[in-house]
Amino acid sequence: MVVLVAMLAFSSFAMAAPTEVNIDWNGAGQIGSSINTGDSSTVWSTAGNFISGSFVAKDKNDNPYNYGVDSNEYVINASVSGGGYIEMQTDRLTSKESTYGTPGQQSYAFVGANDGDIALVNRTTTNYAAMKDPGYQYQLSGGHNITVANSSAYEITRFIADGKGNTGNIYAFGDGDAVLDSMSSEMGGTGIKLGHGCGCYTDANYTASGGSGHFEVTGVGNNSVVFEGLGLSSGGGSLSIVANWANNFSIDNYAVTAK
Repeated sequence: MVVLVAMLAFSSFAMAAPTEVNIDWNGAGQIGSSINTGDSSTVWSTAGNFISGSFVAKDKNDNPYNYGVDSNEYVINASVSGGGYIEMQTDRLTSKESTYGTPGQQSYAFVGANDGDIALVNRTTTNYAAMKDPGYQYQLSGGHNITVANSSAYEITRFIADGKGNTGNIYAFGDGDAVLDSMSSEMGGTGIKLGHGCGCYTDANYTASGGSGHFEVTGVGNNSVVFEGLGLSSGGGSLSIVANWANNFSIDNYAVTAK
């Protein structure tokens, strides 16, 4: 059995050596930690009949341009068999506000299932300018971010926010198999990009098969919401795509921008 609940705090000094925490696990039970660097914080945990994976937190202590904000990075790569969950939430706490606006950005990823196999990879970075989820080369085998296999009931959530009222949210549930690709996202002073951004190609698709299920993506914007791959857009407010499916479902590009 593996059981760990830790609270860690980093001390940051300009141009000091980077600080890094690495946690690996393999067994049955629950594991998680809460980390606060002063510039960002993250809370993650996983539990189940058999859990394995790794978590890495890095505070670069670099203070770029002497802005008083260090660059941080968090990566979780986890799997669960026989029922359980995986989740991570990261919040950006500081910013070069005079140029890039206030902090308050958030990234959240979750997958849970009654049985079967689940896996999740998510990478979040923060610095003086923005929060990003740059997932290129940080994905599961096959280029996926969340997978579910042979489950009688599962749930998936992916949420990002810029702290100014612009958000993007994915919510799915069902039975059987599911695959979510969400390689890159951005949360900064100009709004949010869910499923694209970070100077990389768009990798924002979802497939599911089994008995039945539900999939939805919602963008909330102060001034506009655009689903680039679907040709849908609106002014300020909320815009969603919703599917209640039977047997199977797929969408090639759900990427949304809200600002």
